[in-house]
Amino acid sequence: MRIRSEVVRRSAAVVAGIALAAAGIGVAGALQANATPDSTRITNAAAGSVAAKPAITIKSDQATAKAWAKVAFTGRTTGIATNSVVQVQRLQSGKWVNFPATTKVTGKATYSVWVQSGRVGVNKFRVVTAKATSAAVSVSITK
Repeated sequence: MRIRSEVVRRSAAVVAGIALAAAGIGVAGALQANATPDSTRITNAAAGSVAAKPAITIKSDQATAKAWAKVAFTGRTTGIATNSVVQVQRLQSGKWVNFPATTKVTGKATYSVWVQSGRVGVNKFRVVTAKATSAAVSVSITK
């Protein structure tokens, strides 16, 4: 009877060892097989859950321009929808006033617009959307 119980015990140990080994290979295989999709999914989920703060930049093609000459402004946007209106503003008497120049955000998240000013001296311009305001850019207008 002692031999029979020894055989049963060893057989159980072998079966348990095989089961653990198979489970280990199965888990390792599952982890290895899912490594790329899981890490991609986590990265994409993390990137999608953090929305970019709306922002807009402005750049002038000229620092100095003659009165009534065209001055182009260009810039990039982040977190602002395509076709959103971009309004040019000028600083007048300490207040930002809408300038008669607008454009829309392109599908590449950029914009371009030009202005003409007869106000001689340093003119400060910025652009605004419903969600963001750019820094100011100065253009010196001469006679």
